[in-house]
Amino acid sequence: MKERHMRFTRRSMLGATALSVTGVALVGCSQDNGQGGGSGGSGDGEAIAADSNDMNPKDRGELGEGGALRLSNNAFPANWNSFHVDGAEANTSEMMALVYPSLIKADAKGEVSANPQYTKRIELTSEDPQVVEVELNPDMKWSDGTPIDFKSIENVITIQSGKDEDYQVASTEGYTLIDKVEQGDSELIAKITFKEKYADWMGLISVMPDSLAESAKAYNEGWLKEPKVTAGPFKVGKIDAANKTVLLEPDDNWWGDKPLLDQVLFTTIEDPSASATSFQNGQLDALNTTVPAQYSVVKPMIGNGATLRKSAGPDWTHLTLNGSKGRPLSDQKVRQAFFRAIDREEVFLSVNSTMPYPKNPEQLNNRLLMTNQEGYKDNSGDYGKYDPDAAKKLLEEAGYKLEGEKAMKDGKQLELTYVYNDGSKTNEAVVPVVQEQLKAVGINMKVQKVPPTDLFSKYIGAQEFDITLFGWVGNPFLSSGDSIWKTKGGQNFGKIGNDATDKVIDQAAVETDDAKRLDLINQADAGLWELAGTLPLWQSYDFYVQNDDLANFGAKGFADIDWTLVGYVKDSDKLKG
Repeated sequence: MKERHMRFTRRSMLGATALSVTGVALVGCSQDNGQGGGSGGSGDGEAIAADSNDMNPKDRGELGEGGALRLSNNAFPANWNSFHVDGAEANTSEMMALVYPSLIKADAKGEVSANPQYTKRIELTSEDPQVVEVELNPDMKWSDGTPIDFKSIENVITIQSGKDEDYQVASTEGYTLIDKVEQGDSELIAKITFKEKYADWMGLISVMPDSLAESAKAYNEGWLKEPKVTAGPFKVGKIDAANKTVLLEPDDNWWGDKPLLDQVLFTTIEDPSASATSFQNGQLDALNTTVPAQYSVVKPMIGNGATLRKSAGPDWTHLTLNGSKGRPLSDQKVRQAFFRAIDREEVFLSVNSTMPYPKNPEQLNNRLLMTNQEGYKDNSGDYGKYDPDAAKKLLEEAGYKLEGEKAMKDGKQLELTYVYNDGSKTNEAVVPVVQEQLKAVGINMKVQKVPPTDLFSKYIGAQEFDITLFGWVGNPFLSSGDSIWKTKGGQNFGKIGNDATDKVIDQAAVETDDAKRLDLINQADAGLWELAGTLPLWQSYDFYVQNDDLANFGAKGFADIDWTLVGYVKDSDKLKG
């Protein structure tokens, strides 16, 4: 999910989606299933500013029409509904961004504005009470022929409020603060009135077709195989679930600027090494190289027809612990012991030592703000410091006795199961390091590899794990990730939280003074360190190696991609078929 509209939002804002982020304006985080990225390593460059990106910007007049863009991702969608908890995933969102309306758009600084392809205006018409008006462009239709109008906006607000619990929404954050939504002076205008001020109101503005909203069954299961209704510059040409390919083509019914590309082909390649080989062999046109297994293969191509594009956006990698009732990590002291047992620098280097990151990066010690963002503060205290002896002491306080090299209770050794998606090079590097570090404090760690498509839907979302590593894809909306941290949040996969931290998170969501809000955000993060549910590992940089001639695409940072402007420069060989 990306932040949208209005200059009152600061570039310091950060939200999240499980790296796998939603391409529509969902409030939530998108999940990355652990293939990569980091913010440090053996590179010799300087740190990248949070408000910059690298996408080879070109005007439309500099580009030619035609050509294909061939991309890869690492997990085939489990649900194409990006509002659904299983659809709020980065791979899904990336594809949906081409075919689904986004009423707002963000630039490299994270400043958001109304997307003129869909909206005439998005306006805060009253501050007390807070009232927002959205005026849509006329004559827009969903692919099923129904109009995109007030009802499309109302659908989102009604369902994402969570009032009907049968709808398995990714997040209700922000929507629960809306008092009512009414039709304005025409069927194209929505008037949204809030119960109390909500700082990230722009992140709630989206649309949903009637057929998706009509029932919980349609919402939860109707788009399992494909998005049945679209409305973007591209449409679905063919989805081949067996071969895990998705072909998108220009939509002749699209009312906005005509896209330049003839087609965009996404292929799911779960093994990062295989995707690098595909790029090397000319079967892909761009590749986000997140791990050495990819980068080492494509690095020789940089300067020989390919360019490396870099940005330091709002995405980050972490270890999530499952504190659900009955699991060994339900005990807060055991979770705190886990935190003290992990040498995060060693974990980082196990993945990123040969990646082209700046030298000596600052350790990520905040979940809500990245190190290069305004307001960032290290809130970790002792919880972020590697100290095996302190870990052992915490285990003893939790009732475990160290017998030899084992932490024992009731005749059993403390055992944790680490679940990850099969083929993830990041996890393959991290697992043995974490396993040894836990062994050093008496904890046995089992490893369970699962199919990438099942990772969130069948394991993480179902709390069938003790430890897992993936990434959160952020955006400029600070409150968009609240559902990750609140006790009953839909994306709180570890089920860890408390009333005190929930209260501060709620206060931050409605605080419109920037300085006060950042202070509350840091208070919330300090509480999350004590709760010890999610251990930040590193800020995940984007490293795109891509065809020299590809424009308006690459390492986007906070920005949204304008898919009507993605294409190849004039006279490029890529335009010749």
